[in-house]
Amino acid sequence: MTIRIGAMAVGSAVLALGCMDLDQQEPPREGVAALQIQSGARPETPRFIEGGSIPYVLGFSPETGQILGGSHTLLIPLTGTREAIDGANLPTSLHPELRGSYVALNSSLLQGHSTGPFASQWWPQNRNGIADRWNSAVKDYGDLTSDPDNLSPAEKYDLLFYAGQGRSLDAPAGAITLGVGRADGLRAPRATRVAGPTTYWELRNHGLYQGVTPEYWWGHCNGWAAYVVAEDGGPPQRDIRVKLSGGKVTTCASVETGCILFRTADIEALMTELYHSDSATMSGRRCEAREDLVQRDQYGRPVDPACRDLNPGTMHIAMTGLLGLGASSISSPSSARARRAFVVDYTWHREVWSYPVTSFAIDTMAEVSAQEAARLVCNGGFQGADCYNYRFNPYARRFVRVSGRYGMVSDEVSPEQLLQPPAQRNIPVMNVELHYVLELDDRLAVIGGEWIRNPALVNGINGKQLHPDYLWLPVRAQGPGEDADDLGGSTDNPYIAYSRAKALLNLSRAAVTGSRPSE
Repeated sequence: MTIRIGAMAVGSAVLALGCMDLDQQEPPREGVAALQIQSGARPETPRFIEGGSIPYVLGFSPETGQILGGSHTLLIPLTGTREAIDGANLPTSLHPELRGSYVALNSSLLQGHSTGPFASQWWPQNRNGIADRWNSAVKDYGDLTSDPDNLSPAEKYDLLFYAGQGRSLDAPAGAITLGVGRADGLRAPRATRVAGPTTYWELRNHGLYQGVTPEYWWGHCNGWAAYVVAEDGGPPQRDIRVKLSGGKVTTCASVETGCILFRTADIEALMTELYHSDSATMSGRRCEAREDLVQRDQYGRPVDPACRDLNPGTMHIAMTGLLGLGASSISSPSSARARRAFVVDYTWHREVWSYPVTSFAIDTMAEVSAQEAARLVCNGGFQGADCYNYRFNPYARRFVRVSGRYGMVSDEVSPEQLLQPPAQRNIPVMNVELHYVLELDDRLAVIGGEWIRNPALVNGINGKQLHPDYLWLPVRAQGPGEDADDLGGSTDNPYIAYSRAKALLNLSRAAVTGSRPSE
């Protein structure tokens, strides 16, 4: 590990923010420091204003046009002041406490870890989303009796809450091109009758019946990531067999018949669907271009500002602030202060791969000269006069090279592993390298930065490409067009109620015997 910062160690000094963006600089404003929050202070319950909705654009089809795959209602935290920083990369847009001493470079803050998010499944659309019979060899949606304990999560939900409301589903006209008798059990969609409206909607909108062939990366990773970060109380702990009694979900006695088995993974799937369209805070930029069509300048950076993505200064502040120093919860205001996970879009191009970040570790933190920083930005060597004349943030006074890693929780849990409760799955965290140069002002606050290649290896990781697109934090499950119980809307399943899925989750968490009404 390399730590060379000279006389730069910073404790809990309150520092003013500078400009985070390298393209639209603005000088620090007077009076900012007086409004900043000390890192140890307990802030008021976060307040937000709505900033519109941001859809997940999964892809484009010449047959049907734009295909949407989920949506955020964008929430903007109210922080009490306007900071001199690019609006796309405001750390306080992610969490209102990421200001003041949180933006000070602290050479002793080299690692952090959050507990809570757990490995699960992202329910891809090319396997019919949460209508996938993930643990059954019986794939005929018209057959609800041959393997009732292993129907899909959507079918089980229909049989419990929409009993007797089966629907006829026509075969899609057009783009589905699956081979008959495939080894994985999938067959070309055909007309059938399904268990109810939940299953019908899922197959038509998140499955193989939507009229276009889902691309390999379309799925529910954003919903899963939001669920495991936002929901307090832990994952489901055990499979439950339930029925409706007086309108409430109750567990069944061992001798009862007519009950429905919800495995822990089934409950995870329902909660994932609820958060597929949610309300969230965001920081960074969303690149919609294909990877091979992204044009780059002489420094290797995308020319399109939208594909410039997340500023590494924002990533550094988020990691050290949320995972290192800790913060209040913005999804559960009653929760105690703790180290907090957040979500990244792992890919920098048009594909969206959302993962919870639960850890970070810094291996190298070394001060470099402005000339050395320019050389690093120019891919490790001066390649023409422009590299000598590289224009950093004009308010930058010192530069620090950082190499480190962040850890992401996996969403690639196999069907065999899904049969185990989340606490027993033992899925390793995925570690991703980060390489960047931080820009500091004369008070040693992080005001920006540049992604760089790994300077230690000739063919090392290229941080200009392997870095997050943007960061976000889920606040609540309700998204655009949905009511307070998450019903309605058009971008996640409008038939799944938050209160009902949460009742199943609560029963799975409870250590009970016999029958008991849900909370």
